[in-house]
Amino acid sequence: MRNAVELVLFAALLAFLVWVPMPFGSASDASQAALILPALLIGCGAALLRAASKAPFVMTRPGRIWTTGGVLFVLVIALQLLPLPPGILALISPQSAVIWARATHVAALAGVNAGTNHPITIDPQHTALHFYRVLAYFAVFLASMILTRDTVRRLILAAVLGCVGIFEALYAVHEAALGRYAIWGWKNNLIFGRATGTFVNPNHFGHYAAIVLPMALYVSAYAWHTAAPAGATFGRRFVKLVERRFFPFAFGLLAALGCITAVLVSESRGAVLALIGGFALVGALVSDRKNAALRFVLIAAAVSAAVLAAILVLGRPGTVTRFETSQTSQVTARRDSVIAAIRIWAMFPLFGSGAGTYPDVALATAVTTGEIVPNHAHNDYSEILATTGALGFVVSLVPLLGGFGALMRNAVGPEGEPMSWRRRAFKLAALTSIAIAMMHALVDFNFFIPANPITLAAIAGAAVVAREL
Repeated sequence: MRNAVELVLFAALLAFLVWVPMPFGSASDASQAALILPALLIGCGAALLRAASKAPFVMTRPGRIWTTGGVLFVLVIALQLLPLPPGILALISPQSAVIWARATHVAALAGVNAGTNHPITIDPQHTALHFYRVLAYFAVFLASMILTRDTVRRLILAAVLGCVGIFEALYAVHEAALGRYAIWGWKNNLIFGRATGTFVNPNHFGHYAAIVLPMALYVSAYAWHTAAPAGATFGRRFVKLVERRFFPFAFGLLAALGCITAVLVSESRGAVLALIGGFALVGALVSDRKNAALRFVLIAAAVSAAVLAAILVLGRPGTVTRFETSQTSQVTARRDSVIAAIRIWAMFPLFGSGAGTYPDVALATAVTTGEIVPNHAHNDYSEILATTGALGFVVSLVPLLGGFGALMRNAVGPEGEPMSWRRRAFKLAALTSIAIAMMHALVDFNFFIPANPITLAAIAGAAVVAREL
């Protein structure tokens, strides 16, 4: 009975991962309940199943670090929602106290009693929504860590994400070929002339494909490795691959090609650079110190050559053109959005203005014009700093980097735990996905597009499972 329930929960997790990149799976306001509730239910179900088990649950070090960071970050946002007396609010967040005092005065003039206790956030409704969204991300991470606990399930997870990558690429190419940039009937009036897949923004579409690419390559690597016993010659392994593992190997390559195609048709410069940098960074970290720099350069050159070859084969001159020509207005808007985030942090240094309140405060910084108000800063780290303050920034970034380093040492370090080649390969693929996401976060706001952090959370959770079965 327990195994059946566990399989149902794992299937629900996979279905949820397929759902979130789809139209209205996570982007529209009307779909927030469908985004949050399934994740929380799956996470709670996995936790209860784990609690009912008599077997000990010993977490790996990277798992403990990321779990601790997730709990602390959720608590920081919860603290932003806690109503505080005026004296305490003025002490820990003076700017929030001033804003709430003015709002209370205006409400009193209108004959409305706004009360005396107010939270740190200047927009409790938006912060509450982001609180539940972050809780959903954390629930997906925990569910994946508990449920994706053996080689077969990790392979299934990677294959399912590869299927979504293929679908996204085919759908994007189909729409671009027909000149239709609508998402299943929903007209995109924000960005024209670039393929967006099932996303609103082509950059977020390209980012999703980029973080799925290592999972697709893992499927092919798994098929190649298991085709023949260890020590087999290249020729014998190739023959056995054709005989025994041809279809999984071909599927992985097809999914990888689909992901690269999706990145290119999105014409996202950030996704291309993050893809190259992510593979190069992990390759350098895997190498010994003497050869790390050389390995970084070689891997970056190899990935760049592969991307260039794909561009030539697919005939996508638009991607090259976007690298060669930089629109001053775009650069200025991106720069201003980051400057606005830094100024917001200066106004709310310790606890931030409240998760999800960036567009509410951006105009007050006098950086952006009234014509276009950015919804997010084009740098995830600066927006986290602005909206959750120094406290939220530290409890999110330090565990993120600490867990990344711990997972790398766990996988390839001299004191890493004994594990199979297949588990180590999955961890390296997951590290590459995480590295790509961290690099792209420097120039975009992908952490605030639910499909991307949810997918990344599932990959990270599967990489830090407690034991191998």
